[in-house]
Amino acid sequence: ACMQYIGTHLNESVLLQDVADHIGKSRAYTAAKFKRETGKTIGEYIAFCRMQEAKSLLKYTDKPLGEISDYLHFSSQPYFQNVFKAQFGITPAKYREMRK
Repeated sequence: ACMQYIGTHLNESVLLQDVADHIGKSRAYTAAKFKRETGKTIGEYIAFCRMQEAKSLLKYTDKPLGEISDYLHFSSQPYFQNVFKAQFGITPAKYREMRK
């Protein structure tokens, strides 16, 4: 239920409290159970999902990087680009170029 909630709210600000409220449990319970069952914190999982969505948007749309960054709730386009490059080893623009 947590993963489904996160997956359907990637274009919104998603916090641990939001996920906990969704499943009707405390933040501490939600965080501990999620980490135990997935091996990731909720924050790590949200970041992972956002990066996967970013790859999909870069591959299948012509949305500008700033629009993708805003859509996925990154604080700025440069921050989005830095996170993307740190995770995948190439810039979002280079990834898009390689996938088209």
